[in-house]
Amino acid sequence: MKSLHFSFRKTAMLATVSFCFFAFGANAQDESKTVSGEVLDMACYMAKGAHGEKHKGCAAACIKGGAPMGLLTSDGKIYLLVENHDKKEAYAKIKDHAGEKITVKGTASTKGGLQGLVVDELKEKS
Repeated sequence: MKSLHFSFRKTAMLATVSFCFFAFGANAQDESKTVSGEVLDMACYMAKGAHGEKHKGCAAACIKGGAPMGLLTSDGKIYLLVENHDKKEAYAKIKDHAGEKITVKGTASTKGGLQGLVVDELKEKS
């Protein structure tokens, strides 16, 4: 009986360790990425689907008022834009481009189903 109990404990421990590796591996999706798209104010976009040239003025006001920013790509993906605490200037510059198409370089990450981009650089048009 003691041998069966020990075997069960080993199996349970192995299953727990395997699950932890799998769970942590599923969140290890961070990658450097350059993404282009329209700067959204997430408040109006999530509530009403508002975006585009007609919404540009409202987006600027909402972002200035503190609404979170997102980036809508041409294929319909949305990235929540997140400030990099070491490179705050790039994120701040994006606020001046509400409703416009821009290119951003940063670290893409998916956590809990939310896709985000930690902003490192606003690519200037050449």
